[in-house]
Amino acid sequence: MDESVPLKQALADYGNIWSLNYDSPYLMYPFTSPHGKSVAGIMTFSPFEITSAVRRELPIESGVMKFVDLDRCYSVTRMNVENGKELVLYNMHLSAYTSDGTIANEQLKLLVADMSSEYEKGNYVICGGDFNKDILGDSSVYFGKSDIEYTWAQPLPEGIFNGTGLTLVAPLDEQNPVPSCRNADGPYHQGQYVLTIDGFIVSDNVEVVSSQVIDTQFAYSDHNPVEMTFILR
Repeated sequence: MDESVPLKQALADYGNIWSLNYDSPYLMYPFTSPHGKSVAGIMTFSPFEITSAVRRELPIESGVMKFVDLDRCYSVTRMNVENGKELVLYNMHLSAYTSDGTIANEQLKLLVADMSSEYEKGNYVICGGDFNKDILGDSSVYFGKSDIEYTWAQPLPEGIFNGTGLTLVAPLDEQNPVPSCRNADGPYHQGQYVLTIDGFIVSDNVEVVSSQVIDTQFAYSDHNPVEMTFILR
């Protein structure tokens, strides 16, 4: 399932890359008012020239669960750095609502192995996106318990970054914690299930200056934006 394809499935401009994440002919959920046809992608914008990009397919659920776990991918874009190295950016959206979390873990392992390989070549490596996992371990510690309990966002596998040269960057201000995601089963309200599932992974030669969730109070989406400032060392 580790399929790399050139940009026949992505649209490239000078510094903009769009990759098809899933194309569902008819999404049957929610059952009372189905989404219908759904096409979604992930977009990378850059003020710097992108020298190449690929879309890499991620493993997904099989059987009946495939109709819930839509096709997933991550994009890999490359930019030249003045010191002769490359900045390799990963844009991803991992699976949610899987049967037991195994597929999501396999997706993450594939991504981490790919990133670690690039770091071993001496490149700068940064990933950002939706992990669909509770990257704080237990977000309720910071945001309180919700009025309804859910199990779809599990913690990251223990030791997933050991020996890889990579580090998870979870956007969190402990003095003023802001969640990055809410459950999308209804309009936003106090007591709704909120957590942080959006963040970054960086290689050890990238210094993170700051990372935070931008508090829009979910005005535009079931996610709040996240941002990170960094220095290439």
